[in-house]
Amino acid sequence: MIIGILLRNYKIYQNINYIPLSAGETFCGIVGVNGIGKSSILESLDTFFNYKPWIWNLASRKQGQQAKPYIVPIFLIEKSKIPAKESMLAEAISKVMWNIEEKDVSPNNKGHFETFNRHRNSLLKRITPKDYYLLPIGKDIDGDLSFSIFNRYKIAVALGIDNKVDENMSIKQEDLKSHLGANNLLNVIISLYEYLYIPKDIDPSTFMKLEKHEIQVLMGQTLSQVIEKNLPGETVRNINRGLLQFLDNLSKDLRGYSFRKRTDRQSGLRKGDFNSLIIEHFFEARKFHKQEGGHWIEIKDLSSGEKQKAIIDLAFSLLTNHRGSSDNLIIAIDEPESSLHISSCFEQFLRLFAISVSCQQLLFSTHWYGFFPTIDNGFVSVINRKEGVHIIDIVSLNNYREEIKQQKVSSKGKLPYDIRLKSINDFSQSIISSLISEHPFNWIICEGSSEKLYLDYYLNDLVKEKNLRIIPVGGAAEIKRIYNYLSTAYDDFKDDVKGKIYMISDTDKQLVKYTTQDQNNLLCKRIMNDENNKKTVLEKIDSVIASPPTEIEDCLNGRLFHETLLYFKASNTELSFVADNLKEEYELNSYFYLDMRPTEKVELDNFFNKGNNKWEFAKKYLEYLALPHNTPEEIKKAHSKDSIPSWINDIRTFFTYGRKKS
Repeated sequence: MIIGILLRNYKIYQNINYIPLSAGETFCGIVGVNGIGKSSILESLDTFFNYKPWIWNLASRKQGQQAKPYIVPIFLIEKSKIPAKESMLAEAISKVMWNIEEKDVSPNNKGHFETFNRHRNSLLKRITPKDYYLLPIGKDIDGDLSFSIFNRYKIAVALGIDNKVDENMSIKQEDLKSHLGANNLLNVIISLYEYLYIPKDIDPSTFMKLEKHEIQVLMGQTLSQVIEKNLPGETVRNINRGLLQFLDNLSKDLRGYSFRKRTDRQSGLRKGDFNSLIIEHFFEARKFHKQEGGHWIEIKDLSSGEKQKAIIDLAFSLLTNHRGSSDNLIIAIDEPESSLHISSCFEQFLRLFAISVSCQQLLFSTHWYGFFPTIDNGFVSVINRKEGVHIIDIVSLNNYREEIKQQKVSSKGKLPYDIRLKSINDFSQSIISSLISEHPFNWIICEGSSEKLYLDYYLNDLVKEKNLRIIPVGGAAEIKRIYNYLSTAYDDFKDDVKGKIYMISDTDKQLVKYTTQDQNNLLCKRIMNDENNKKTVLEKIDSVIASPPTEIEDCLNGRLFHETLLYFKASNTELSFVADNLKEEYELNSYFYLDMRPTEKVELDNFFNKGNNKWEFAKKYLEYLALPHNTPEEIKKAHSKDSIPSWINDIRTFFTYGRKKS
């Protein structure tokens, strides 16, 4: 994957710029105001991989700068993917990048190195250098090799040409140009990837032709391959043989005349000739259509928003249903929300995230920030410009709120920190728009990804039948923030609202308190265990009853919860207190079933707060829940396990019948 890129004097990027793109995740966004250079990043990679035109930065050319434009992607590549012949050189260059320090960098490049170093530290939290090469390797406008700006001398040592550097410790270009090993490494790396760029101003009618290169990249096969599969060489030879025989017979009948080529060689048709004819007369006649009811509508007749959606739908369908492996495919999309109604933006970005899971990497630029609170695996590059200089930082979607707070301090206000405001605002607008649309959506807003797993399982039918979307937003404080936005907007549109929203928080020790007003189609509750009745209830957010602290793990089927804990007990010392024998109390939820002492509750909390345990536990719990029951004893034990918890049924009732009157 490409984790970053160095651009010099390319389009809007004057002089040297280091742009981080990812720290190991495949979903990679680029945000910033119009004209800041988002599209230039995606175009530069199209230039690098697909030989598209170079565009020299206008200001640098006018000023007569001699520094040639270059594009140097920073690749993160599994070591097993580089052939043995190139691996020694790759190892040497990678070692420089993994270990270079600030003292090794010239003063002119310290700012770029600081950005790179923060980026590298983020990367090191997710991967181990022993398994990956970190390789800066690219080319300049003349097609010649170019490397890292951080320490050219160390790169020269890695290349074995440290005796051929100039007085500025730069590698001489002629020595780079003739370095066979480095050129081979560049070619090997380029061959590992296919890069597909979909610009904002693309003509969908042209893009969606089967004979276009871009569609064939998405299919993972060319039309020529399809034709050759169905037109064997023997068939071509038979056709040629028959046609030539026909001409020979005709010549005999014409007695002294003949239909011939001008040359003496009277060759027949080649496979390529057949391919061209078939593509021209079979495939070019077929246009991309969308089915609407019983009719088919050609892509050119759709609205601008529908065309944009169709492009993403086509890419998703080909990658997931048609193409084989997409491990080598990098897709870049410029402003995928362009022309879309705001109510459709959320679905578009969910589809983009699904595409990112199916390919090597998805890069996109956007002005819509509503995906920030809803997608927790990915990175966003935030681009700003101050006094003519690009300032770029990278934010993890997993904890972007905390990172933005930290970066606001470390950057001394240089970065744009309206992200939280814009993300919540865009997301809330999208929800409200979806509630009043002709085919309204329904929403559950919950705290974390593990909650989403459980709710997805129990309410799967509503996801399909009621257009239900279940979104984790990262904690009770974030739910409060979204509720305040939604409730204000809801009042303005409540007479037109058709969809419903249910917001669910935990009952935490440090309770996030705020006043809520239950509307017919908007509820905000928290889960809490009722110790008198030994069951989980949905309590009002501002209720004075706030004990005991309750998370979703306290509200599951007790026996199954115990079984799942036993699975994790062997590898987690915190769970040593968990008894090996299961109780027969099938009806109790997990909190009352375990009946833990305070110290045991602390140990259980330690287990769930460690690493990714909540997520892994939820997956295993649901795996057990889905197991078939064959014997009468298993069916008996499963009776309670399979029954939907009563508090889940209360949520189901809200989406099926409406709010219960209290």
